[in-house]
Formats: sequence, structure tokens, C-alpha cells
Amino acid sequence: MPSSSQATSKLPTARDGGTRLERNRQKLVAGIRADIAATGNFTADGVAERAGTSPATFYNHFATKDDALVAAYDALMRELADSVAQHCRIERLLDRGLDDFSQDWLLDSAAFFADNAALFRLAQAAIERSRELRDLFRHYEDSIIDTYRRFIELGQAAQLVRSGDALAMAQMLAVISEGWYHPLIQKLEPGSPLHQEMAGSIARALRPEVA
Repeated sequence: MPSSSQATSKLPTARDGGTRLERNRQKLVAGIRADIAATGNFTADGVAERAGTSPATFYNHFATKDDALVAAYDALMRELADSVAQHCRIERLLDRGLDDFSQDWLLDSAAFFADNAALFRLAQAAIERSRELRDLFRHYEDSIIDTYRRFIELGQAAQLVRSGDALAMAQMLAVISEGWYHPLIQKLEPGSPLHQEMAGSIARALRPEVA
């Protein structure tokens, strides 16, 4: 069985180049995501209309709807991994402090999951029957955990994060952040009791021990 990185390397992505073919593919992927956000699902006709192209062009790029869903999920998960990398920078922790960092990170993540909830639901419903979706999930989960691990190691070096096994702590953050898909988090209001409780839990999980 190929590794997740090998599986994803075979999938065309929005970063493969700037050819007309690739630009059309990017438009179609954006159209898939827009159709899912608006209706909870997608059709070749609906995607073509949103992308300003034809159903025939859709099937020139995607042999099946499952192939199209994989492409949309790949783009979504890449954005999620990029978002985590942008937020989990040691500079943000140094500038904001652990409490404000946790509050900002939670709010931005809640907004991301709310904006993309329909696509997450559709992919989740299909993931058991789709090896490609499972491999994508594992690939991006590994990438996100690695980002968390580097962030924790730098935080520990700066004495802003408690001591402990950096990988295990990164895996803990991955488990916590997967819960941000929950509808209660997607409706999170800044400064609400739930926001304060969740952000406080993250800060307490990372805060250095008091001597």
C-alpha cells in the first residue's frame, strides 16, 4: 500500500502550474466548493455554471464525482494545513502571550470550519469508501502534527510552553483541534463563555509549570 505522501503526489493540485488546463481545473475546484457550500452537494452542471465552463469540461478533468470530491478535499486540507502553519508560529506566541494566542487561534479555526462545514461533512460521509480521501487525511494530519510539534519545541525553548514529549503534545493538539468541527464551535461567539472555556483549556494544557 503506498504511503499517504505517495498517494497525494499522484493527485493534480492547484499548485501544479499556471497552464490553461490547470487554470481551468482551479476554476472547477472552486466551483465544486462553491456548489457544496451553497447546496450541501454538487453536480457537474452546477459546478460548470459556477466555474463558467461546461459539464463536458468538468468530466475532462474528473472521471467521476468521487475524483472531483478528492480534488476539492485536497484543496481544503491544504488550506487547513497552511492556516495551522500561519497561526502556530512562535512569533505569534511571543507577541500575544499564551492566553491571547489561544483565543485568537480558536476563533480563526472555528471560522474556518464553519465556512467549510458542508465540504467537511461530504468528505466525512465518503471517507470510508474512498482510499484517496483516507490517504489525503492521513497526509495532512501528519503535516499538521509536525507543525504542532515544531511549534511546541520552539515554545519549550522559549520557556513559554511546559516541558513534555513534544510529539505527544502535538498529537494532543491534533485531537483537540479535530473537535473544532463540532457545530457548537462553528457558532462560537468572541468572548462567550464557551470561547473563554475552550481557549483557557488550550492555554492550561500548554502553560509552563509553576515552580
